[in-house]
Amino acid sequence: MIPEYSDCALLVIDMQDKLLGVIPDDVRDALVDNVGILIDLVKDQGGSVFYTEQNPAKLGGTTAVLAEKLKDAIRVEKMSFSCLADSTFCDRVCPHIPQTLIIVGVEAHICVLMTALDIIDEDEDEEIAIFVPVDGVASRKKLNWENAILQLSNVGVITTNTETLVYQAIEEAGTDLFRKYSKRLK
Repeated sequence: MIPEYSDCALLVIDMQDKLLGVIPDDVRDALVDNVGILIDLVKDQGGSVFYTEQNPAKLGGTTAVLAEKLKDAIRVEKMSFSCLADSTFCDRVCPHIPQTLIIVGVEAHICVLMTALDIIDEDEDEEIAIFVPVDGVASRKKLNWENAILQLSNVGVITTNTETLVYQAIEEAGTDLFRKYSKRLK
């Protein structure tokens, strides 16, 4: 399945320095790069971007490089692990979740997984296609990340990767978007 970019949003979950600090360095660096690419891609496609921060009073805000890209996005502070367990998220974001939702962030086996599962439970008519790029989510431990990806795949989430999402959006070589993103993916 290919995302419907004409009706697409990106949900960035808890990309905060304190949470990212426990992710292995090589994974964390690639994760931040990939999330940045996807923020730009969804914006370039005219989609909405939402983001959450888990208990920012204790964990701090979104990492600076992404915070700059998210300055015009809808931000929700939360205490719950699932975004849907937060009333502010449900009031401000849920009514605007489109046909295609890409979810990225940390930790894959906690907040990302619980949010995706709750969206699936709430989507009785199965109108929302959820995409999770495996290189756009992370956990402290590889085993937890692997388990989250397996669980997501088993419940109908489309697990993919950042490069595939980019090329599905730009569709052909030789365009300005191709030139912009092909350089960033190298």
